[in-house]
Amino acid sequence: MKDLQADNIGELWDIYDVNKQRTGRTHLRGQKLANGDYHLVANAIIFNDEKQILIQQRSFKKLSRPGQWTAESGGSVLQNETSQHAIVRELREELNLVVDIAQLGMLTTRYYFDWIEDWYAVHVNIKLDDLTIQQSEVERIRWATLEEVLTIASSNGIDEAVLYKQAYDLLF
Repeated sequence: MKDLQADNIGELWDIYDVNKQRTGRTHLRGQKLANGDYHLVANAIIFNDEKQILIQQRSFKKLSRPGQWTAESGGSVLQNETSQHAIVRELREELNLVVDIAQLGMLTTRYYFDWIEDWYAVHVNIKLDDLTIQQSEVERIRWATLEEVLTIASSNGIDEAVLYKQAYDLLF
């Protein structure tokens, strides 16, 4: 698997409006978005058969939250991609995890200052040894209980209890 540079400056993104509609314009990652313009991000919370969540330590090369443990996997949606196609691509690139769009359970869409996040829940039957991490994006991975994930998120200053519980309830 090719190990790409973390935070690939120069990616081309579609620009979205506040209603999550493509504007027909594109944006080069690394440049500032205009007011009222958004880019789309796709994230997944991955569960195994034991109802554990895959957590990852973000690469120390990342621009945002380097070295932080998180239960989210994903990244930016590229030009002409849907968020579903983007999360399938991101999971393959970052973890060598192959999932089908039919496996994605839509959780929610969240709006931030200049980006929109689509969140998915995914259930897989896979062992850690079957995954290969993209070292420019991920340092380490492991399975964790929901309670442990909530503790990690809280220690990171992130209150995602509702989102993680929603993902759990959707899949189990």
